[in-house]
Amino acid sequence: MPDVPKLPPIADQPLSVVLLAHNDGPHLEQVVADWVSFLNGLNRDYEILLVDDGSTDHTARLLAVLTDRHGRVRVLRHAEHRGHGAALRTALGTARHPLLFYSVCDPRYRPGDLKRMLKEIDRVHLVSGYRAGRPFPIVWRCLGALRRGFARLVLGHADPPLPGWLGWKRHLGRMFVRLLLGVRNQDMTCPFRLARRSMFARIPLQSDGAFAHVEILAKANFLGLLLGEELPLGDRNHPVAAAAEHGEGIGQLLRDGCRVFRNPDFGPTRR
Repeated sequence: MPDVPKLPPIADQPLSVVLLAHNDGPHLEQVVADWVSFLNGLNRDYEILLVDDGSTDHTARLLAVLTDRHGRVRVLRHAEHRGHGAALRTALGTARHPLLFYSVCDPRYRPGDLKRMLKEIDRVHLVSGYRAGRPFPIVWRCLGALRRGFARLVLGHADPPLPGWLGWKRHLGRMFVRLLLGVRNQDMTCPFRLARRSMFARIPLQSDGAFAHVEILAKANFLGLLLGEELPLGDRNHPVAAAAEHGEGIGQLLRDGCRVFRNPDFGPTRR
């Protein structure tokens, strides 16, 4: 078995934090304040890139207030709602620090979970979260127990049970993507990730919507980049559960998936 390559240490480097916002006015101020407080405690240089993806509520009116109140917050705006992928693409064109983290402006995604990811990033290129807040349906729990029992009996080893239920669509989508693209992550669309920003030079985002989260994993896997174990978000008393993406439909996912699969872009050719 080949040795895993050792990557340059990066965990204590400056950090670009991308927060994706769409109609998040009711909790936007508190979410940004929580992130600023957490990042100030890391004692390192950082920037917060707040991408307002075409909000139609009072989010836009809060942006000037937030930039005046927090000097390291920079606002990027889309005139129309375009999706997570388009918002990330905008942020990647502006981010300037070696470490890049992204999440959504949702109070369920807590800054403290980033600290656990920082402990892992020296070994890998990308660390992803896992939303483990919903229990599995009884039928799936029984089938999973039977499968693990059979694997232990026949193979002498079985994968541990998944930490939480992501819903039928996400679990079926995970199996399809694993079969088609070889990606082994469980929560492929989790919007809570830490990465070495340099890797995005070979992973230009082609997706506009939530398929961008899958695109990142698939391209990183194809390029042989090191992906860390997924970390369950939250804690035992307050786990994060997967929720529907803002206005995301199956049509957008299929369009983005077909675009990436037909003509994948890996950036400029390296010599």
